[in-house]
Amino acid sequence: MWRRAGAGQLRLHLAAGAARRSRRPPVPPLPTAPSACGTFFSPSRHDLGIFRGSVGASCRGVSDQAGGGGGGGEEGGACWSCGARGAFLSCGSCRSVQPVDPAVDYFRIFGLKREYNIKDKSLEGMYKDWQKKLHPDLVHTKTEKERAFAAEQSALVIDAYRTLSRPLSRALYLLQLEGIHVDEEKTINDPELLMEMMEIREAVSDASDSQTLEKIKSQINRKLEIWSNSFKEAFDKRDFDGAVEATQRMRYYERAMEETVKKL
Repeated sequence: MWRRAGAGQLRLHLAAGAARRSRRPPVPPLPTAPSACGTFFSPSRHDLGIFRGSVGASCRGVSDQAGGGGGGGEEGGACWSCGARGAFLSCGSCRSVQPVDPAVDYFRIFGLKREYNIKDKSLEGMYKDWQKKLHPDLVHTKTEKERAFAAEQSALVIDAYRTLSRPLSRALYLLQLEGIHVDEEKTINDPELLMEMMEIREAVSDASDSQTLEKIKSQINRKLEIWSNSFKEAFDKRDFDGAVEATQRMRYYERAMEETVKKL
């Protein structure tokens, strides 16, 4: 079942198991201009109604410290300490550590365009840069207030990285930014898919060596890539029914992959 996510009420719980050291501020949805794409084919979709929220919340940009290039570089809010125009990480005037800006989405944190396909190296590189800037050794001389801000920022960066680094969680996050909540526990009434999952589980259970398990992993990866591409095509042309169905199918294959990896 799907429900409407109202503006200002969207909560991000996509990075399962992330080490949340402090309370996260909510990330409001942002409007996206439609993109051109190729033709998308999907099996028949039953009862895939979607309610899209009116999500016109504006987003202040991240400073060049957040990587630029992907929407960053705009001025942040006023510095809490000196009143100067601040930045996501620190004030350019007094160097005070700033609180997390709730209007900044995960893509802007890493200076990336808000789109499904991202370069893993760019994401990993920016993540490492942020970790260096937020390292406890660099803020230990700051006030307790600023150390708390740095801890919140570090936790947010970790959550953002884990969300964007995985195709399924990245897809779900993009849908949430559009005001679309996906019921992650919803099952698909597709006998062929369910039979395939049973066969995969049996194959994993019967596998007696790592070589066989690696072959199973490769087969599952191919299916994940197919539905990952289907999501991108559907999302780019704002076919949200198709995009949601793609995430549901990706979840089945991702779970099958987890079971396979556990046995390796």
